[in-house]
Amino acid sequence: MKKALIILSCVVVAVLAFATAFLLVYERERGVSEKPVLYLYPQEEQQLTVTLDLEGSLDTVYPAPDGQRATERGTQASWTVTASPDGTLTDASGRTYPYLFWDGPMRQESPQQGFVVAREDAVPFLEEKLALLGLSDRESADFITYWAPRIRAYEYTFVSFDASAYTQRASYSFTDEAGATVTPDTFIRVFMTIREADANTVVQPQTLAPSPTRSGFTVVEWGGTEQQKSHR
Repeated sequence: MKKALIILSCVVVAVLAFATAFLLVYERERGVSEKPVLYLYPQEEQQLTVTLDLEGSLDTVYPAPDGQRATERGTQASWTVTASPDGTLTDASGRTYPYLFWDGPMRQESPQQGFVVAREDAVPFLEEKLALLGLSDRESADFITYWAPRIRAYEYTFVSFDASAYTQRASYSFTDEAGATVTPDTFIRVFMTIREADANTVVQPQTLAPSPTRSGFTVVEWGGTEQQKSHR
């Protein structure tokens, strides 16, 4: 009996250890999509309904969506705005916005390709990479003023612009006033993952492909997430 109890105790300890490790990995990979913002640049003033289909849930959303519902996948939210060529968005009440904003938790893997950025290099690094990825000066300024302080919080930061997992879990569709589908001629999506690193962190360098030249109806999105430091 005593031997059986010892074996049972060992099994319980092993199961608890496995469960704890699994939860830690899950929480690290779950992450929060922080401040994804969406800019709309039609060629002429146009009423558009923007629909977000998200594999996850929403926390803060601004402006408030006109509609929001739970789906089998996660959440769907929609906004109807009048978009101007300069990017100004106007809602039904006449209030204007520079972009649509949301955030919320969603599962995200930890990318391994990226860059290790020293605190003092944060701003020039972002200026260079965001220009390559296709953000305008205005969009880059919005991005940098939000994310540079996060990067500068650490002496060294791992930074990746691998948006592949994020774009599979957050998708958009657009319709006009008549309900017809509107497909952007240019859609630029920038998503950054950061986590604390150190001077000895070794990563596989990420090669960034230049963004397409903007033409026609252009939509631009940027966002990011901060993960716990990897101990691999």
